[in-house]
Amino acid sequence: MKSYLSLVPISSKVHGRQSRMTRICIILAVFLVTSIFSMAEMWNESELTAMRRNHGDWHIALQNLPEEKVQQIMKNSDIAFSSWYDEINADTDQGYYIGGKNVVLYGIEERYVTDIMNYPSEGSYPQTESEVALSMDAKELFGSKIGDRVILKTPEGDFEYTISGFYEDDKEFNDMIQGCCVYMNRTSFDEICSTNGVEEDSQFYIRFQKENGLKKTIENLKVQYHLTDEQVSENTAVLGFLGASSSETFNGFYPLAAVCLVIILAAGVLMVSGCMNSNVAQRTKFFGMMRCIGASQQQILRFVRFEALNWCKTAIPIGCVLGTVICWMLCAILRFFVKGEWADMPLFAVSPGGILCGAMVGIVTVLIAAHSPAKQAAKVSPVAAVSGNAGETKKIVRAANTRLFKVETSLGVYHAAGRKKNLFLMTGSFALTIVLFLTFSACLDVVNKLLPSAVSKFTPDITIASENDTNSIDGNLLKEIEQIEGVDWAFGFGLYASYPVEINGNEGTIDLFSHDKALLDKFKNSVVSGDIEKVYGDGNYAMAVYNQSNRLSVGDKIKIGNQELEIACVASEGIGSVSNAPTVVCSEETFTRLTGDCGFVTIGVVLKKDVSETAVKKIANLANGNLFSDNREVNSENSGSYWVFRIAAYGFLTIISLITVLNIMNSISMGVSARVKQYGAMRAAGMESRQVTKMITAEAVTYAVCGMIVGIVFGLMLHYLIYAKIVITHFGGSWNIPFSTIGIVFLLVTFSCIISVHGPAKRMRNMAITDTINDL
Repeated sequence: MKSYLSLVPISSKVHGRQSRMTRICIILAVFLVTSIFSMAEMWNESELTAMRRNHGDWHIALQNLPEEKVQQIMKNSDIAFSSWYDEINADTDQGYYIGGKNVVLYGIEERYVTDIMNYPSEGSYPQTESEVALSMDAKELFGSKIGDRVILKTPEGDFEYTISGFYEDDKEFNDMIQGCCVYMNRTSFDEICSTNGVEEDSQFYIRFQKENGLKKTIENLKVQYHLTDEQVSENTAVLGFLGASSSETFNGFYPLAAVCLVIILAAGVLMVSGCMNSNVAQRTKFFGMMRCIGASQQQILRFVRFEALNWCKTAIPIGCVLGTVICWMLCAILRFFVKGEWADMPLFAVSPGGILCGAMVGIVTVLIAAHSPAKQAAKVSPVAAVSGNAGETKKIVRAANTRLFKVETSLGVYHAAGRKKNLFLMTGSFALTIVLFLTFSACLDVVNKLLPSAVSKFTPDITIASENDTNSIDGNLLKEIEQIEGVDWAFGFGLYASYPVEINGNEGTIDLFSHDKALLDKFKNSVVSGDIEKVYGDGNYAMAVYNQSNRLSVGDKIKIGNQELEIACVASEGIGSVSNAPTVVCSEETFTRLTGDCGFVTIGVVLKKDVSETAVKKIANLANGNLFSDNREVNSENSGSYWVFRIAAYGFLTIISLITVLNIMNSISMGVSARVKQYGAMRAAGMESRQVTKMITAEAVTYAVCGMIVGIVFGLMLHYLIYAKIVITHFGGSWNIPFSTIGIVFLLVTFSCIISVHGPAKRMRNMAITDTINDL
């Protein structure tokens, strides 16, 4: 034997069963970090791919700059490619048409479509001033093909061009404007601007060569060319996922990863520390004997730390492999079964960052967790070891208090509270799980608000909208739809958007909605202040829907013409708003009296799960020229995204709960093993096995009660903080104590106590008294 450290492999084999739980805890901690951070990286990559496809593969756009300065910037060696860009008739209200259809004109360079937006194309970029390219749906809209001539009608004259190609751009935008897009080179675009007196407002898109350190690159560019924030706009969607955005919204998410890592590290440290403390406590005599044969305190410290690192040799690789495999499985499920926004999830990709974080957490956790047990082992007295009193190094100052409980219960509480360090670790394990449950409960409520179509009672499967955005849909149509088999419920509402009114004596605008009695009933659970009953019927009261930018409160007065409405209540959610104006809802009767309209601008239909396609076709036929939209696929995708997050959150909590349960089971089991001789002496003195079980139960319950108190206090603080800073600030509503979540936590803690007491108590009952007294 060259050194005491040579005993580590031998000790690992001899005490393999005792250290098994510690190795399992290390594996779980590494697995948890590896899987979470690997999934985060895979999700980030898939979202980045989607953002590049939807928003373009560019980083910044320069605007309001002179041509000379732009050309100077374009010579920068850090720029991979760039493109000039300008547009006319973006709001389709300036009178530009082809074949009687609205068109939006884009002045671009070839790089814009090939490298920045990456549009699938047919044909070629318009090289000459007599050529243009059209969006792909123009082929169907006009029956056009490459080489055809088209006439562009502008306010100041007509221009004839040859179609050089087609680009597959944003079809939803083209459907919305009921037309197409026209792509021109700079010469053609300048001619249109000159003829029609349009002032150019050009932008220059830039993509940098390297995406590492982009934030610094952009800042350096601003400083070098004296650019203001207004002159440099970011592709926030792309830069946000590259960690380079200056957006406060995105920057608010970056610390979450650090917080997540700290929480998992804390869970791992508490878990592994508890296991190692118990492990060392059982081998106190062994460490004392090492001191007897000449080992110094420093050598004992090294021995315990090296032993802990020795466990990492197998635990960390196993945890990393398990985390990577789980990541592969989740990516496959998301890509092939959930689809939607998850369709770009990579398959069988290895996350170096996830594996590195997992390994780092494993090593750091073990080193931190080993510190206290190593010091504890190093303090063992050689005299105590050889005298047979190695387990009793602490002087007993005060006996267990038996005034409140029976002696066995009092001893259990005393054993738990007497070892402050172990009580802290066990309380921390319970408390951490409770804090995580309450925190994720609040996060799920945030997701409910961000993805309202996943859970909202106002999200229809089918919408029928007025073709001219007026309240022209007959109310009888709603009654006909409600009679169709497979319809769960249907609602209609009237709307006047940006309606001029006086708000508390000041001129302003509101979005005025009408709701019938059935629709108002749906809002009852969403009212955060006031009385909704006043809104029903023909009266002078209305309901406001919470709006962060333009808030209305109970008692506010709104004057419409010569009539006045009073806000009777405020709801935290509603059907929606079409402008940034405050949303005000009144009854159908009040709406008709105020505006003279009794029809609907939109009808929403919520379908039953078993609805037939025949029923959907009947509804479509009843639309009768109004705009019919089937939203079931979109709603399904949003619902899938919501449930993916929910399952991931609860999966994370399940693993944390499993770790906690294992930690508690292991700690109580090892604590019992460390006091086997004490229990044997008690039983020899007349204590029954039933009383020993009560003693162990009292110890576990003490840990649970302390953990519940600490966990609920800190968990509710975080729950309230998330609600106050995110939910209430942005979506309205009020904070309520999450009793259902606390109930789930209570059941989990109760289960942990029962399962942790069962094994040790059964082992003690099955051991003979002589075996417990002679146990070494």
